[in-house]
Amino acid sequence: MIPSFYRVLSIVSCLLAAGVFINHSAWCQVVENPSIAPPTTLHGTRGLSQTVAAESIGEGRLNFSVSGSWYKQYMSYLDITPDEGTHITTGLGAFSFGVNNYVDVFAWVAGYGLFMPSGEDNRFGIGSASGGIIGTLPLPLNSPLRMAGQLSIIGGTSTDQIDENQADGYNYFETRKGYDFMGKAIQTVLFGDEARGIKFHFNEGAVFSLQEDRDLILLLSGGVQGSVHPMLVLGLEANSRTFIKDISPMSDPLWITPSVQVRTPYYFNVHVGADISVSRDRDNGEKRALEPFRIFGGLSFSFDLLEKKRKNLAEKEQREAAEKEAMSQKAQSAEARADSLQEKAKQDSITMEIAKATEKRRADSLVAKARQDSIALAETQKRLEEERSKRSDAEKQLLSTGLLLLDAVYFESGKAEISINSYPYLNIIGKMLTKYPKLQIEVSGHSDNVGRLNSNMILSQARADAVRVYLIQVAPELASKLTARGYGPSQPKAPNTSADGRKLNRRVELQVLNREALKEYNQ
Repeated sequence: MIPSFYRVLSIVSCLLAAGVFINHSAWCQVVENPSIAPPTTLHGTRGLSQTVAAESIGEGRLNFSVSGSWYKQYMSYLDITPDEGTHITTGLGAFSFGVNNYVDVFAWVAGYGLFMPSGEDNRFGIGSASGGIIGTLPLPLNSPLRMAGQLSIIGGTSTDQIDENQADGYNYFETRKGYDFMGKAIQTVLFGDEARGIKFHFNEGAVFSLQEDRDLILLLSGGVQGSVHPMLVLGLEANSRTFIKDISPMSDPLWITPSVQVRTPYYFNVHVGADISVSRDRDNGEKRALEPFRIFGGLSFSFDLLEKKRKNLAEKEQREAAEKEAMSQKAQSAEARADSLQEKAKQDSITMEIAKATEKRRADSLVAKARQDSIALAETQKRLEEERSKRSDAEKQLLSTGLLLLDAVYFESGKAEISINSYPYLNIIGKMLTKYPKLQIEVSGHSDNVGRLNSNMILSQARADAVRVYLIQVAPELASKLTARGYGPSQPKAPNTSADGRKLNRRVELQVLNREALKEYNQ
C-alpha cells in the first residue's frame, strides 16, 4: 500500500519531462550551473519543500533560508488540538553549509503563533530546533543516480506541541516538546542540468523519539522537480508519516505538496507552495490527521564562498594545459618531419626491389592458382559423390522432397511429452540437420479430427514445439533454423473415417521452407 503514495506523481512527472525535453537538447548531461542557486527545502538543504535531494550543496556553499506557513483549524479534538477556527502560523530559519563535495551540515529553528477566533488567549513561542549532517556517496559525476544518508536530532524546545494527537499535524516536528532522532536514506535520479532538467527524489526514514508515548515513526516521501526554465522550478511531492507498529498510511498524516521556486541570477530564491491533505478519516472516532490544507512561502540566499578560488584555479589549469599541449604539438611536429624524410629515403631504396619481386610473384601466383583450381574442382566433385553415397534414407527423402515424416516419434495419448523411446531417433535427426545449415525447416504438428478443433490445434502446436525444443537440445546451432507450427486436423493425409487413416493423420513432420536451397545440396 505504501508505494502507492508515489502514484500521484506520475502524471506531473510526464508533463514536466515533456516540457524539459522540448526546451533542452542536452537532455542527458548532468552539469551544475554555478550562476544558479539550487532549490532548497524549508530546512535549507537541497530538494523540494520537504523531500530532501541526494545532491550535495558543494564545498564552500552556504545557504540561508526563512519561511513561514499558515493553516486554519477546521476541526478540534478534545483538548489536544487548537480550538476550531484558530489560525496557526509557523516560521523557520535555517542554514546549511557544504563542508566538502560529499558532506553537508544543516540546522534550523522554528517559531509558532496561534490566533484564537475570539481574539483572546493568542499564543506565541519558540518551536523545535534541529541540526544534522548529510553524507553523499561518491558516485561518478556522469551517473544520473545520487545516493545519500541523513542523520539529525530534533530538539524539543517548544513550549506547546500544537497537535498532541499521535503524530498528527503539518507542523508536528516544528513544535516538538520531546527529543527525536531522525535517519533517512535518500535517492535522486537526474536528467538534464541545473538550468533545465528534471529530478526524482525519494526519501525513506525513521524517527526514534525519547517520549514514552511515542513509538518508532516511519517517514516516506517522494517528489519530482522540474526546471522548465533557468528561473522557474516546479515541484510535486507526496509525504507520509505513520507509526511502524501500527502502519496506517491512509489515515495517518498523508499529503501532497505542489510548489514553485523562482530563482534569480543573484543566488536569491523565492518559493511558495501548499500542503494538501489526502488522509482519510479515522474509524475509531479520533480527529483526522491533517487539516485540509496549509500554505507556505519563503526566501533563500546562497553564497559560494570558494567561487573566486575555484575560478582562479580553473583558469590556471586551462593555461597550463594549453601551454603543455602547444609544446607537445611542436615537438611532435619536428619529430614527425625527421621521421618522414628518413622513411622516404628508405622507401625509395627498396621500391625497385619490390617492383621486381612483385612481378615475379604475380606470374608464379597465376600458374599456381590455375593448378590449384583444377585440383580443387576434382576434389570437390569427388567429395560430393562420396557424401551422396553416404546419405541415409531420411536425408535423401528430406533433400529430394523437402519433407520428412518423423515416424519414430511417439507421444502419450492427448499429451505433448515425447516418449523416451523417441530420443535415439531424434538424436540422429538433430545431428543430420546440422549438415545442412542453409535449410530453414518447420516442425509441423498434425492431428486427426476427433475432439474439439481448438484442442487439436493446441495439442498439435505443443507437440511441434516439444520436438523443436528437443532437436535444439541435441544441436543448439539449430535454434535459428527451426520453427514450429501446429496445423491440427487441417492437412490430413488420409480420410479420418477409419482408425488407420486417423493414425496416419496424427504425425509430426519436418518441412523445408526455403526449398530453393535444396538445389545446392542436390547438385
